[in-house]
Amino acid sequence: MPSSDTAGESTLNFTVDPNYSGKNLPGWFLMNTYLQRHLGQVMHFQHYDGFDACRAAVLANQYDLVYANPFDWVQYVQKLDFVPIAKPRDHFDEVYLCSSAAVPIQEVADLPTRIRIASAHPATLIHMVGLFLLDKADIDRARLEFVFTGSYQGVLKAILQGQADVGFLFDEVYAGASGLTRDRLRIIDRSDDAFAFHAFCIGPRLLPQQELLTQVLCRMDQEARGQVLLQDIGFSGFAPVTDDEIACLTMLADEYISGHEAIDLRATSSLAIDDSAFVVAREDPDSGTK
Repeated sequence: MPSSDTAGESTLNFTVDPNYSGKNLPGWFLMNTYLQRHLGQVMHFQHYDGFDACRAAVLANQYDLVYANPFDWVQYVQKLDFVPIAKPRDHFDEVYLCSSAAVPIQEVADLPTRIRIASAHPATLIHMVGLFLLDKADIDRARLEFVFTGSYQGVLKAILQGQADVGFLFDEVYAGASGLTRDRLRIIDRSDDAFAFHAFCIGPRLLPQQELLTQVLCRMDQEARGQVLLQDIGFSGFAPVTDDEIACLTMLADEYISGHEAIDLRATSSLAIDDSAFVVAREDPDSGTK
């Protein structure tokens, strides 16, 4: 658990979406030092191995600064009054629907009647956008059986080892995979919605420094140390988040992940639909749902 005081000073607590901290952990520790120096305030960085533990810790008011996936930061805005301030420049979160190159699935029409889909976690935007793709292709959700792996590396493994017919893969994970791994995958569909993004979000204790922190993040590419650090954590730079972007993604979450669509689909589908075909948004961490 993060500490709250060091040498009598109030300590800021910082964490990062597990997909990012898991692949660039040393760089994120250096980012913590960089931000600490520019803010002139003690900051503690903590990483998590899984989505659930990270989300629960933030929802328990343990953090002041979070680099979060869009599904999570919508919750933090609504439940904790967090404010998204900076996002990756010229990059949006997209999903690839991938199969193994060794199987005869060339396109969505080739999918079997019952489709085994590997997904990192039901409460992620990548899962939600993956469902968008299947909806657009008129795939009945009653045909879906999910294998939740807990990570995008787990999705890769499930596809390549034949544990799933296809998988919802975060585009950055595909791009960061080795050439050998990409050669063993086949992209059968992809999103190009350009509306969702990870973001740095600040809690109430950091609101007085919102303008300063936004400037620090968005000007990293203008100084030598910041440029090196951006390379370490895999970004070209950051840009401010607008109120319209926050409203757009929040509205999408409210409308699409509300659970009302589950009722409509069950009423119109000719097949029995499992609960895993739906994403339930904004669940309380102590409610027993995941």
